[in-house]
Amino acid sequence: MSNIRTNRSSSRLAAVQALYQYAFGDKTIDAVAREFMAGNIGQELLEEDEITGSETFVPVMPAEPTLFAGILNSYVENEKQINEMINTSFTQEWPAERVELTLKAILQAGTAELMAYPETPVAIVITEYLDLTASFYDGPEIKVVNGMLDKFAKILREE
Repeated sequence: MSNIRTNRSSSRLAAVQALYQYAFGDKTIDAVAREFMAGNIGQELLEEDEITGSETFVPVMPAEPTLFAGILNSYVENEKQINEMINTSFTQEWPAERVELTLKAILQAGTAELMAYPETPVAIVITEYLDLTASFYDGPEIKVVNGMLDKFAKILREE
């Protein structure tokens, strides 16, 4: 996952990972966030060599605490609205129930950031989450994230 370039990128990745973990319902969002901030999880990623298929753990730049916390706080404050926006945006061909937790966490974090940081240009937010999506998927998910975050940005930034 060599596209983690900055602490802000790491913050977005950490937020996605935290929301993914939160989705299992084992812990509160506060407990998950504390584990990330304490450095207990989210400090490295499994990277696969596409040629050899071998896997190694690679370190990730530390997250910027303010952005990480801001995304998670925005999600908690707007959880119902964010999930409703995401769930109603899927189609019969690709229903929300079929969406993997990783993809849903990417959309949740991206939407939460759009809500929490209106001063951050939409293009930067979308590009960052597209990079994250591309590190997990190489199929239609990238277009899904692009289309949905663009749609949500237009709705949220007009409010």
